Amino acid sequence: MARPKAFEVNWSAADVGAVLERVRSYPWPPAPDVPDGWAYGCDGKFLKDLCAHWLDGYDWRAAVRNLNRYPQFTARVDDFELHFVHVTGEARGKRPLLLSHGWPGSHFEFWGVIDKLAFPSRHGGSAADAFDLVIPSLPGFGFSGTLACRSSPRVIRARSSASSMTSSGSCRSTTTTAGRAGG
Repeated sequence: MARPKAFEVNWSAADVGAVLERVRSYPWPPAPDVPDGWAYGCDGKFLKDLCAHWLDGYDWRAAVRNLNRYPQFTARVDDFELHFVHVTGEARGKRPLLLSHGWPGSHFEFWGVIDKLAFPSRHGGSAADAFDLVIPSLPGFGFSGTLACRSSPRVIRARSSASSMTSSGSCRSTTTTAGRAGG
């Protein structure tokens, strides 16, 4: 495995502008005249309101800042690029914890618990309860690459977990998956 490289989300104004232009110029089909807009799929008014929010109300720069809130890395693992978040908490390398999202999902599912797990003393807990966190993006999700060949979910999770723990310098770990401990 290649040495990990620092990773940062970077959406250029030009890239965001191109996406927003596509949203702005979407050719809306005629909506069926029914009392329940969800009867034939997504409610047209709801979708138009959502698009208007993306065009005029969504702060993509704040989203980028939030996505870059924690240290992230990528490392080449065999045939794909693995993305992972590595937060060294108050444990200072003594208690690594691997958090793995499910299918579909992303590393972002854990944003709300990272500080509490890594820095419990900031939330009324004890520093002795802290973890150092490794949170990989499974292949094909988030900022990880895709696998060149088909593989089972268990093999993918095992490869990603082992690789991200090795890349982050953690040797032993406790694991959890979104919604299921010990998986």
